[in-house]
Amino acid sequence: MHARCLLPALVVALAAVACSTTNDAVSPDGSKGSSGSNGGPNSALPDGGDAEAIDAGDPGAACPAPFEGAGNGPKAGVNTGFSAGGQSRTFHLLLPPDSFTGPRPLLFAFHGTTETGPKFIARAKLADFAAKGFIVVAPDAAGNGTFWPVWDAMRAPGTESAPNADVELFDRLLSCTAAHYAVDKNRVFATGHSAGGIFTNRLLRSRSKILAGGIVGSGVFDFTASDAKGPLDPMLVVVTWGGDNDTYRGTTPNGVSVPAFSFVEQASLASKFYAAEANIAHARCRGDNLGHAWLPLNDWFIDLLLSRPKGTPVSSLSLPSLPAGSKAACSAAPYELAPLPAMTCAPTTRAGCMESCQLFADCAVENRTVGPSLQAELSKVGFTQTSCAGCVQRCQAGATTQADAAALACFATKQNAATCGPGIEGATPLFQAINECCKGRSGSNLCVDLCTTLNGNSVAKAFFPTCQQIVP
Repeated sequence: MHARCLLPALVVALAAVACSTTNDAVSPDGSKGSSGSNGGPNSALPDGGDAEAIDAGDPGAACPAPFEGAGNGPKAGVNTGFSAGGQSRTFHLLLPPDSFTGPRPLLFAFHGTTETGPKFIARAKLADFAAKGFIVVAPDAAGNGTFWPVWDAMRAPGTESAPNADVELFDRLLSCTAAHYAVDKNRVFATGHSAGGIFTNRLLRSRSKILAGGIVGSGVFDFTASDAKGPLDPMLVVVTWGGDNDTYRGTTPNGVSVPAFSFVEQASLASKFYAAEANIAHARCRGDNLGHAWLPLNDWFIDLLLSRPKGTPVSSLSLPSLPAGSKAACSAAPYELAPLPAMTCAPTTRAGCMESCQLFADCAVENRTVGPSLQAELSKVGFTQTSCAGCVQRCQAGATTQADAAALACFATKQNAATCGPGIEGATPLFQAINECCKGRSGSNLCVDLCTTLNGNSVAKAFFPTCQQIVP
């Protein structure tokens, strides 16, 4: 049984509440809605912002054992043995001081590639959120991801609706937390950085009926769509990245090496997507070349999130000024990123060599996401940042078999029909061409050379299943 088929009762109720936003949203003039209970003088909610608790019902139905009984709910600190999606999971809980009264805002925080929940809490100083009245839930990943082996956030087209243990963990943690603590139904948020930012994109696009918004920190946007159709429900989405030098490389806990990966283009794709959604209040914050970092703007983030309960009209978004000395710039305008210069490969005497190299140039070398990630592999194939001459020469010299001729004819057909674009999804025509043109062609010098090279990139391998077959 998985979350898409049978959500906890709380989540279903939340979805119904979120679809009706006229009762308890803060109106543009700051007046209170018709329902809700005041959070008290120490609630840290903006003036006029009522908080209404989630009706979570029986903890026995909302929580797995042993968290279901009265007094057995999640505790401050590390919680283990939480069953969700057929897995036993661990999460860290931060609670606000006892001086805060009334239903509390809830922040889900998802860690990066080499972290745990507690490590992300420390690095991003998420105790700042708890100090302002938030309940903070920071789960640990279980390595469920395929394309990025941390959270199950990126899915190949057509597989979006398959069971997702990490999304089910979110659903289950939300229902269980709200069963034991007073959670403000209109202020449930998600955030994460790096791998956690990828999963935040996934949740924002699949749980917009529930979430009031979130902060996407340096997260991949490509392949994070859900199978839901239609526009997203009203939310606030803040897209952040460290600046032009926001690049990550490292090794995942399960030993997968991640090559240099730039998050700048992904930030632009996310920013433009959310800004174009009619119901989304969008903001984006660019760090002053801080690298792959969580932006040190917690107080600004907190004030902005608290001011945007579920259902706040998009037209009312007004970004507060950043504190003096902030090493970042924020705007409500979408972040546009200029394309890289186009590369043109010269004609060749061997049919198909020019087209195959041109496809690599269009979909990978000129791609600000894929290019840096495949830089070493592209160099081996014969590319520089400004020329494809080496690729052409390598193809002409090596692609000499009958299987090569068939593969090159296929590449020429694919290149003539290809429309490449930005991001990983924009490189899909290249991925498809390699998988289709090299399928079953272990006798092709070209395909064996390409696949041997691509197999050396442990993250890229996931996009080229054909290469696992012809070069095991």
